[in-house]
Amino acid sequence: MDQTNSKFIIRNINILGTYTYNLNNIDCTICRCNLNEQSLQYQDKGLDSKVISGICGHAFHNECITPWISARNKNCPICAQTWILKN
Repeated sequence: MDQTNSKFIIRNINILGTYTYNLNNIDCTICRCNLNEQSLQYQDKGLDSKVISGICGHAFHNECITPWISARNKNCPICAQTWILKN
């Protein structure tokens, strides 16, 4: 395009990208934070949370569900089905 006929010239542009998860549940029932935000423990540390879901369709912050499964039981905290990570 010929710049002499253009009304505007873009000299600099900053682009911001965001994302949201489309999940069955919107909150992590372990830490009670929205899954589109960082978990409570990661907010304090300034780290980014990873959201994982089970084959039952329920999702949690990885850092919340991992201790739940390893220490308490092997079931989803929402539906009590055996927790199996969805690939």
